[in-house]
Amino acid sequence: MRSIWGRQLAGIPPAYRPGTIKLTLYAGAYAAAYASVGWLFFESGAMSALLACGGWYAAGKRAVRDVEHQKRTVASQFEQMLFSISSSLQAGKSIENAFRDVESDMHRLYAGGRPLLLKELEKLNRKVDTGIPAEEAIQQFQRNLAIDEIDSWADMVCTCKRTGGDLVQIMRQSSRSIIEKLNVERELAVLIAGKRFEAKALSVVPFLIVALFRYGSPEYMEPLYEGGGRAVMGAALALLGTGIALSERLMRIEA
Repeated sequence: MRSIWGRQLAGIPPAYRPGTIKLTLYAGAYAAAYASVGWLFFESGAMSALLACGGWYAAGKRAVRDVEHQKRTVASQFEQMLFSISSSLQAGKSIENAFRDVESDMHRLYAGGRPLLLKELEKLNRKVDTGIPAEEAIQQFQRNLAIDEIDSWADMVCTCKRTGGDLVQIMRQSSRSIIEKLNVERELAVLIAGKRFEAKALSVVPFLIVALFRYGSPEYMEPLYEGGGRAVMGAALALLGTGIALSERLMRIEA
């Protein structure tokens, strides 16, 4: 099953990899939706089956979008983690003890749940407890989560520990810059949220109109399902697909 989306999922870190059940559900839902569109525009079993295959590809893209959403959630939780680490360091604790304090704080904050960031933080602390150097554990934490803000922070902490720099001061400065960047991204997301909803709503309207005319006035639409009319419907569907793809691309926020 996973081999179908091999190229799409290849760049996803293991911590974010969707499960087989989730991928199967996405594949079934998208294949059914695309097959329905194929029947709506062509009333042809062959075209429905062909578009259903495209639905499987779209399911992989949906899984990738879910990963992007997970990363935004982890980045927001990381902001809280930075506050806790800074407080512990300012109290005179070592970075290793600061991580333990953060784990305790996050357990209280997310009582009854274990978000992804907390799971990776638990792994980091277990590694440190078994004698693995903090720098190595932090780098593994960095690789597992693969978020730009965490990359910058991890590089700073590891460099500071190796060179003996003022970790408290550097942590304060880096935390401020990282949090400012996260706030800007959050504000941008809020600004385009309404436009994204409008784009999704408008992308559905053409399909509803075609369905309304086809099943409300079948004689009116009949010429489009015979001979050259199929080419017209194919061109219309291609234009709709291009428009939807362009709107999704325009609404994406690149960090």
